[in-house]
Amino acid sequence: MLGVILAFYCPIVFSIKWPILLLLLLVVLTLPVVSKQFFQRAAFGVISTISFFVLGVFLVGIHTNRWHSNYFANAITNQNDVFQVEVLEVPEIKVNSVKCFVNVSAVNEQTTIGKSLIYIEKTPRSLQIKYGDILYLQGNFVDVVPNGNPKEFDYSRYLRIHNVTHQSYVRDNEWEQVHYAGNAFFTGIYNLREYLGGVLDKSGMSENNLMVARALILGEKSSLDRETLRTFSSAGAMHVLAVSGLHVGIVMLLFSFLLKPIKRLPKGRLLFVLLVVLCIWFYALITGMSSSVLRAAVMFSFVIVGKELERENSVYQSIMVSAFILILIEPLIIFQVGFQLSYLAVLGIVFLQPKIYNLFYTKYYLLDKVWQISSVSIAAQLATFPLGLYYFHQFPNFFMISNLIVIPLAFAILIMGMVYFAFFWIPGLGYMCFLLLDGLLTVLNKGVKWVEELPYSIYWGVSIHWFEVFWLYVIIVMGAVAFINRKSKWLLTSLGLIVLLLVFNIAEKNYINSTNQLVIYNVNKATAIDLFYGRKNIFIADEELIADDDKLLFYVKHNWFYRSGNEEACRTIPIDSNKRLFSFQSKTLFRMDSTIHSQLPKTDIVLLENIAFIDNQVVDEFANRSVSVVIGQGVSYRLKSFIKDNIQEENLHDLKANGAYIINL
Repeated sequence: MLGVILAFYCPIVFSIKWPILLLLLLVVLTLPVVSKQFFQRAAFGVISTISFFVLGVFLVGIHTNRWHSNYFANAITNQNDVFQVEVLEVPEIKVNSVKCFVNVSAVNEQTTIGKSLIYIEKTPRSLQIKYGDILYLQGNFVDVVPNGNPKEFDYSRYLRIHNVTHQSYVRDNEWEQVHYAGNAFFTGIYNLREYLGGVLDKSGMSENNLMVARALILGEKSSLDRETLRTFSSAGAMHVLAVSGLHVGIVMLLFSFLLKPIKRLPKGRLLFVLLVVLCIWFYALITGMSSSVLRAAVMFSFVIVGKELERENSVYQSIMVSAFILILIEPLIIFQVGFQLSYLAVLGIVFLQPKIYNLFYTKYYLLDKVWQISSVSIAAQLATFPLGLYYFHQFPNFFMISNLIVIPLAFAILIMGMVYFAFFWIPGLGYMCFLLLDGLLTVLNKGVKWVEELPYSIYWGVSIHWFEVFWLYVIIVMGAVAFINRKSKWLLTSLGLIVLLLVFNIAEKNYINSTNQLVIYNVNKATAIDLFYGRKNIFIADEELIADDDKLLFYVKHNWFYRSGNEEACRTIPIDSNKRLFSFQSKTLFRMDSTIHSQLPKTDIVLLENIAFIDNQVVDEFANRSVSVVIGQGVSYRLKSFIKDNIQEENLHDLKANGAYIINL
């Protein structure tokens, strides 16, 4: 993992000879003649560590397409290039486009490699694109770069983790479907999944139940609306909608129970393991083989094998081996949020849950099951909440209540969904299965809604640094060791680290309270300006942006979480076309667009937007007054070049190239 991390942030490429040489050296150290030497164990440990480190670096090198000489971007010559691409996944339908991840297999008949992201203009023709289609297209592939807004989710890094560094927008007249080259097996699986989705569509259940059923049973989250996502997220039940470890674990438990009699047969244990693993992977295929499902399928396949071996610590070994295999296949998976949360949750449950469960004993069966589920929830939450705070800026306060509702219901809904798919075609029996499935989904939705509506159901707007995540995990580990082994020194150390963390946060809040700041965000096709007075802010933006909560969350709100801990601005001012001059303490800002290109009032900062021409004397005035010029959206390339040639670099800021403009007042 250290080798993968180093290679990701510091491009280092090792040739294959180094892993091979180190592997040969390890083999030599295991020979009986050599192994008798007193230094063998230490030498073997050192060489093993170096070998795995080099292997991590090497894997990143061969996995990262952009470092290869035949990467498609290296073959691009001009905007008339013709690209041959293969659609790698089922396309995602957006508002105005069809989003496709593709492999670029040729540029102007030159064979290439490399994944890319393309957005194809949404038309009846593009809606027919499917997995495996081969397309010829013309498009302007550009680097995916970060927006550079403070605390914003870095989508370019997310794509880079998935081996994508370029994207393109393709108009309807710029592409043609040539032929189909999809894998027949996967095509059959996708067709089966689409057929099962159609069965649910025709069942007659309500829209809310249908959305949740598609997500929970088939792993189709694209149909979920924002309100449903918000409700489940606020209740701490989002893991139910994302097919991952919970669902694959349910499938493993279900078929382990159903196939248990097979163990009595000769060689029955081996047949039992084989059938359970096949069921796990068939479910993974049906739900779309997303990265989260793939992780869970690999992990639980090793868990069931390790469990049946009945060896001490086999579960931990199975978990580690499954992680190692996933890293071998896709080394950058360690940066994926799902990978981190999945393995931390499982390790937390395996290690902490028995200790927590043993704290309370009851002879009553129902109460015992409630405590069992609660102990699992507590263990998983302890193991994952620092990452949850860092990535999602929230903590579900009633996660124990929501899990008592959603875990049993998810188990029942998943089983009932399989039963419904098996018997829906039988009159009477199929209708009874539908009524049960629809009723369970209704109870799930109402239960989650009830938890979400409880006062203080979610602690929202948390913002922590990456190093605070590690800090919290050190506190959790030390606290767990102190609790399990009754070690007061570990407890005191853990408490000391908590005090230091609190002191750091108080000092940071005091710094924010004493700082006034102007931020001009880099937002696509919109204007967004924040003026922070300590932890309070005035937000100035287009009315369309103010009304678009998703866009605000992506570009702006993460900075609000950090500065104020609030989801909403203290005051919001829609931009008025007649209001162009803004005063911020000692600074003034003037918005200049195509309607005004020959006037310049006395100002410190000029924001250029949607403009292609400015009088030369105005640009000279910029330079003479040392005005800070911020180039916003819609500024022509020719005007950008002219301004950059005539304005000193320290007084010039391009939002597109340099990210948000930030100054302390």
